[in-house]
Amino acid sequence: MATIQLKRKTSSGTGPLTGSSGTVKQGEPLIDLNGGNLYIAKADKTASSSSPLAASDYIEFANKANTETLINSKISALKLKGASQFDVGTTAGKIPVIDSDGKLKSSIIPQIAITDTFVVASQSAMLALSTAQVGDVAVRTDVNKSFILKANGYSTLANWQELLTPTDKVQSVNGKTGAVTIGCSDIGAATTTQLSNHASSDIHLTTTQKTKIADSKNYLIISGASQAVATSTSSTDITNNCIIGGLKLYTKIDTSYIQPIVNAYLGIDKTKVLTPSSTIDGGTY
Repeated sequence: MATIQLKRKTSSGTGPLTGSSGTVKQGEPLIDLNGGNLYIAKADKTASSSSPLAASDYIEFANKANTETLINSKISALKLKGASQFDVGTTAGKIPVIDSDGKLKSSIIPQIAITDTFVVASQSAMLALSTAQVGDVAVRTDVNKSFILKANGYSTLANWQELLTPTDKVQSVNGKTGAVTIGCSDIGAATTTQLSNHASSDIHLTTTQKTKIADSKNYLIISGASQAVATSTSSTDITNNCIIGGLKLYTKIDTSYIQPIVNAYLGIDKTKVLTPSSTIDGGTY
């Protein structure tokens, strides 16, 4: 592929191109090989003694090492490594801190019980779940239903709330109920054989339609690995925005199909574009 070299600082010092000489274009990148940062010019500017290039003419992007140094300096300046200087507490507007047990106070985050699921075969077995806590679920295989413990007291039936599920049973299909098996004739549809015979024949076409199909060809434009090709709606667009003579077209008729296909192959003329040996050099400063 072509080599692109950014405008780069090879002279002593750090920072972007500054001073009373030099020219930059809006969006032009400059890399400081000494300081390690990247600079993007904000606007077109030609430096002069009355209007020199300055650091304010660029957007600066710090590299990883410089960014870490800036962050660490800010953390140290703000003393963010501890909570002693901040307004801590458990009331509104305060910052909660970890207790000596390694946890937040229960008034901030109450104890959380992990929901367990128990599979039982009867109501009595459900009411005997001595380890069940609020939020636990009992799956009853005797009634094909599930219940969740909504209040403390596992042995009290009223504390178990049934989990409702939407009705999903099909009532009937074309008058049939129960375990329904239907065929094409049950819903007034053509049989599989009828559909196959119809699709494989041309009895549904007129003579004119048959003639047009026989005389037509499929056109397929291939660019690269069958990628789409952008189109234009005007010759002016081609003249102003495209490389004239930049494409080469080759067509070939493939008669191996019942309806012949015309394959059109597009290629880019290598002499009109950058090649792997090309170099785009932004220069030095």
